[in-house]
Amino acid sequence: MNRELESIFFLPIWIGTWIQKRVGQGVKGVISYVVIYFSVTTFLFIITNGIEVWIIKQMFSFFNTYLLLGMLYVLFIYWKKAEQKS
Repeated sequence: MNRELESIFFLPIWIGTWIQKRVGQGVKGVISYVVIYFSVTTFLFIITNGIEVWIIKQMFSFFNTYLLLGMLYVLFIYWKKAEQKS
């Protein structure tokens, strides 16, 4: 099942691996990941604020949810699994 989740959450895992290499997976890594998540979602909200097309708003809403679920997967499962391997 983890292999399936890893293929679904490719982008958040890629971001998490990048953060893990640069900062680590400790408190600094978690804070960095959360700051990046909030920056990206805020940027997407600002971009789509004036758009009244419901399909585009729904797509960005799904993408924000995807990033949130992916971030939680990386923080609670992927990094713990990587920590146990080393």
